[in-house]
Amino acid sequence: MNINAKYFGEISYEKQDTIQIINGLFGFESYTDYLPLSFHDENDSMISLQSLKDETLSFILMNPFMIYPDYNPKLSKQDLKELEADSPDDISFYVISVIREPSNQSTVNLRAPLAVNALNRKAKQVMLEQPEYTFRHIIGDMLQKEGEPC
Repeated sequence: MNINAKYFGEISYEKQDTIQIINGLFGFESYTDYLPLSFHDENDSMISLQSLKDETLSFILMNPFMIYPDYNPKLSKQDLKELEADSPDDISFYVISVIREPSNQSTVNLRAPLAVNALNRKAKQVMLEQPEYTFRHIIGDMLQKEGEPC
């Protein structure tokens, strides 16, 4: 199959490359099928989550552990059940980001990450109950706290 991806142009993909988001993303509930495309060949630090229904719709996701190593999201038993996960270890997390100029002013949503079952490619945007996570964490602030330059 082919798609004209927003950030990558025309690309080919297989059905097993896609993920299905249970109930869609908040505000985009009717869009459930996506193709994750990594911006970096060597890791999943930044991903374009390309909608298969609308080629103009793509979300920029980040691996939260790359920018905030202490991130410790806790899923409910219901979330694990919906994702058909036997263990929390089967789940990968990604956070939706808003890219700004300058880049250190970009934000990530640590409160409502995308939880992906790596085994069956089912995903769900979850709402964490942990009060330390909010909807807009400034990336530059997070990196400064880790002692890295912005």
